[in-house]
Amino acid sequence: MQGTRNYNSKLSSWREKAKKKSKEIAAFKKRMKELIFSRDNWKEKYHAKNKENKRLKVIIEQLKKGSDKELKNEKKPKHHSYSLQIILLCIWMRQQGNCSLRSCASTLKIMALVLGLDLKFPSRNTIQNWEKKLGYSRIHRQGKAAEKWVIILDESISIGQQKLLLILGVELTKYDFGKALCFEDTTVLYLGIGKSWTGELISKQIKKIKSNGFNIEYGVSDGGTNLIKSLKMSDISLIQDCTHVIGNLLKKQYVSNEEFITFSKQCGVFKRQIMLGKDALLMPPSQRVKGRFLNLQPLSSWAYKMLLLLAQKNSKLSKEQQEKLKWLESYRTLILEINEQCKTMNKLFKILKNEGLKKETAEKSKVILEQSKATSFFKDGVRQYLTRNLNILTGNERVICCSDIIESYFGKYKNQLEKTGAKLITDSCLAIANFNQKFKKEEIKKAMEEVKIVDLKNWRQENLPSSLLQEKRALLKSVG
Repeated sequence: MQGTRNYNSKLSSWREKAKKKSKEIAAFKKRMKELIFSRDNWKEKYHAKNKENKRLKVIIEQLKKGSDKELKNEKKPKHHSYSLQIILLCIWMRQQGNCSLRSCASTLKIMALVLGLDLKFPSRNTIQNWEKKLGYSRIHRQGKAAEKWVIILDESISIGQQKLLLILGVELTKYDFGKALCFEDTTVLYLGIGKSWTGELISKQIKKIKSNGFNIEYGVSDGGTNLIKSLKMSDISLIQDCTHVIGNLLKKQYVSNEEFITFSKQCGVFKRQIMLGKDALLMPPSQRVKGRFLNLQPLSSWAYKMLLLLAQKNSKLSKEQQEKLKWLESYRTLILEINEQCKTMNKLFKILKNEGLKKETAEKSKVILEQSKATSFFKDGVRQYLTRNLNILTGNERVICCSDIIESYFGKYKNQLEKTGAKLITDSCLAIANFNQKFKKEEIKKAMEEVKIVDLKNWRQENLPSSLLQEKRALLKSVG
């Protein structure tokens, strides 16, 4: 009996083990099928990708050969060693890519190395001569009597006695209102350098533009006395720049306001106190020395938001940070007033800069003024600006009333000068005429062939008889 029980016990144990092993084998078989399916699937994907890679490699090789062949077969302007495509590429890199002259040459070398192109590389001086030639050609273009143009004019002050006069043109038949002016909408009609630009001198250049076939409807200016005088002498209606007019309203309000002066100084002191510490995130924005009242928005927005943070019940500011910002409470009324006027100003700019000035936009602007809590001085000043400029219009026409784009031209040129380390105006300013970024091979070919280096030298002698740097070198040379 004892043997039978032992036998049954062992048999039962073996049965359990057999069932367990059977389940494991079934699981392994199932897993094996999944792995085999997965392996086959990945093999198919690999072969497909490998086939696609081989196809793409063939296409790349064909493109390389095609690009190389295209560059070699590309026609060159007369008396030039480089193809139109290389010249066009360099000018695009300068204006669209904002590359320095040396960066253009280096980029070409990298492209040739990576794409396996057989190219000659122009020097920085060659690239600069190309863009000067194109700029010179553009400022000597001719207009058509059927076209209607608006001119935007301003002068930029540099170090020393040099001043750059820039006159931009906007062809009304091609400009679509609905967005602010950009580089592509404008054309440089005149570019000149002088020690001073009187109304008579500017008027003389405007008359030359007219003699070149440009039909000028009106002019837009920031209100400089010499600019206004030149337009009057040229018998051209003046539309005042809304940015400067509204900025000057703020200036009249606050330039002699003791509370604002104290607030502005305190912001500067507060910035210096925390800019290198753990609370630098509370730092107010920098205040511009020139055009401060045209750029009050960042400062007023910062102060207003800091007041909101202080007023929150569960403020994210620590007690220490709240203590540091408590001084703003004493300027609460002033901050709210400036912030309201800046918000109103931005709403007005959104209409006037994008849609232009006409009766409908003037009415929209007046509605904004009525709904605003800005000061009566500010509201009255804007209403007078709208009425004054509407009286110039005839019928229901719409006019451009903003000259911000000319400041963008000056800003971009100064940015390019900084890359070279130069601070003086040089003949490189001819490249300003290329900022509108509309380039065609036909135009570039014509400019390269028709404009000679001697033309650039003559232009430089007429506009830059002696720069501050040249005078300084001559002075120091006298002492060895």
